Amino acid sequence: MKKSILCRSICHASILAATLAPVASQALEIEEIVITAQKREQNLNDVGISVTAFTGDDISELGLTQPVDLAAQTPNLNINNTFQNSIPNVSIRGIGLNDYAVNNNPAAGIYIDEVYLVSPAMLTFQLFDVERVEVLKGPQGTLYGRNTTAGTVNFVSKKPSEEFEGYGSIDYGNFDLIAFEGAVSGEIAPGLTGRFALQTTQQGEGQQYNRATGKHVGEVDRTSWRAMLNWQPSDDVDVLFNVHSGKDKSDTWLLKVDNAFTEEDDAFFPGDPMSSAGRDDNFMDIESEGAALTVNWDISDNLTLTSVTGYEDYSRQHVEDRDGSALIQLDAEYFNDINQISQEFRLTYTGDNLVVIAGAFYENDEVSTRDRFDTSDLPFGFHSVGNEYTQEADSAALFLHTEWQFEDSWNLTAGLRYTDEEKEFRDAYTFFYFDALPSQGGTETAAFAPVTNNYEVTDVSGKIGLDYTGFEETLVYASISKGFKSGNFQGQLAFDPSNLTGFDEENVIAYEVGFKSLLLDNSLQLNGAAFMYDYEGIQIYGPLFDSVVGPLFGIDNAGDAEVMGAEIDFLWRATESLDIRMGLGLLDTEVTDSVLPGVAEGSELPNSPELNFNANIKYTWVIGDNLHADILFDTSYKDDVTYDIVRAPEEAKEEGYWLTNFRLGVSAADGEWGVHLWGKNIADEVYRTQVLTSTVGFGQSYGLPRTYGVTVDYNW
Repeated sequence: MKKSILCRSICHASILAATLAPVASQALEIEEIVITAQKREQNLNDVGISVTAFTGDDISELGLTQPVDLAAQTPNLNINNTFQNSIPNVSIRGIGLNDYAVNNNPAAGIYIDEVYLVSPAMLTFQLFDVERVEVLKGPQGTLYGRNTTAGTVNFVSKKPSEEFEGYGSIDYGNFDLIAFEGAVSGEIAPGLTGRFALQTTQQGEGQQYNRATGKHVGEVDRTSWRAMLNWQPSDDVDVLFNVHSGKDKSDTWLLKVDNAFTEEDDAFFPGDPMSSAGRDDNFMDIESEGAALTVNWDISDNLTLTSVTGYEDYSRQHVEDRDGSALIQLDAEYFNDINQISQEFRLTYTGDNLVVIAGAFYENDEVSTRDRFDTSDLPFGFHSVGNEYTQEADSAALFLHTEWQFEDSWNLTAGLRYTDEEKEFRDAYTFFYFDALPSQGGTETAAFAPVTNNYEVTDVSGKIGLDYTGFEETLVYASISKGFKSGNFQGQLAFDPSNLTGFDEENVIAYEVGFKSLLLDNSLQLNGAAFMYDYEGIQIYGPLFDSVVGPLFGIDNAGDAEVMGAEIDFLWRATESLDIRMGLGLLDTEVTDSVLPGVAEGSELPNSPELNFNANIKYTWVIGDNLHADILFDTSYKDDVTYDIVRAPEEAKEEGYWLTNFRLGVSAADGEWGVHLWGKNIADEVYRTQVLTSTVGFGQSYGLPRTYGVTVDYNW
């Protein structure tokens, strides 16, 4: 049935393409796609890595506003929010982190302008004024910093321009949505250019209905800005300074809960996924700020020294209701503070047949957390329970990457990375309020004395790959690589201090073959890859521990797994008017050896759909001397997915679903202005983005319903 659905979709897209396409006089060449997957600018077709790349125009036209939106148009990429509209989990080819604790690190390295982000909590940032996004699939254990067993996602901002330019874009949509994005750029003084960009999103009405209060939930209040200065004191030196900040004071979405303790729960209110119940003050208060300094010094024609210095400061207060009722059963409040600094040095030699990149990396971060769950209306004998800790981590690495063209058509890539990582998990304890809620003057009582534990690990990762370019306009590659993700400590609630001793690192050995081809007179880009992973020490998150208050979540090493799969995508410039882009991902994951009770051998990995498909078709036509019209249709399908494999709850399995969007409008022929109507999830598909069990039952998060609006933009 799934294959039939997919085949029908491809056929319908092909028929639509054939219907719309006028006869072209000649095939059009696809513009060169430049990426920096190997820490230097290269043509996408010259890099033996599976990469899905989005330009800034792609981001705007597809209406992608946050990292979570990328998954719909990227084969074998899955991103879902662990908590309603926060804490994204990024999984690439079945490997990811499904943990809400902010002290853990993503399995995919997430970089903004070459600065690594240490916590999944930091991944709800807005996409604005973007030059491109690169999704690198498979372990990136040589050139990239920490924890890249799954891959790497690079977000690259637009740089200052020498000529004065800018743009402004306004969106207005249902749920009282109004959003603005704009930027201005140009020369400030000889050798000095600057760029300032801003995005703000305000939504006055929520998509959810709170039955307990009679109010809607889901209002949005997000604003981010970025300022850049680019100074070139000489022809050999380039200095880029980036300072940025963001705030998010949006509502926290409600959970749908099958609550075992009250008839107020959703079991008695079926049929409306956008209706639930909860407290009146669900909100988030997130503030982030940071800076980056990137210096490139061309020592000679062949030698460049690069320095990247990064600083990030992040704070989060998150208040939510986790019981789906007006009762005080699991009313949660999270306080998190994260500070990180990083420094990387790279020395790049580029010769006729040899490229060598040698470097050093250091990063320090500190995470402070206090989580609390109010439980006055549960029969547990206490009013509130929570946990508190501080974690500090130091990561240092040395790396060497080489590319050697030893024959005209053969290129050998090899690299190694040595990592030394230390973590201190200190002052960790669980607390109770027996007499009253904290807001009512209750007294905190520690369940055990504060615990301090240390973790240290060293690792050698790397890659060896072979590229062949002997076929016309085609690159064929094969590689073996190793990825490494360090161990860590439980950041969740624990009643037994022995559960705070931590867990070990995980490793991935990846085998991959692939190709990249330009066909039909360079009008069709066709890429494909097949891969097999040996995945050892897998870190699995779920309801691992039993307690007097029900299952407690935790993360531990579950054993070993195997991952196999393939992906293919293509971009076809069929005519001057028609562009077609499609992608298909296939995935087979299996836990082959389990050492963790509750995780059965033969289980698939969480967030690993066996099939995912995406397509977008853009058609442009002339409607006057100075006017163009265009329509963009995009769709995606995600197969059945399991959100939690610990104890294999059937409630945590979601059936496959389609999401379909469109964009239709007119614009000036010179691109000076445009007006577009758009719709997202136009079929109003009902789908769950996460399912978590808890003391009171299964909490379900649903994706957004149908949204629509209009965009007006102006460029100069």
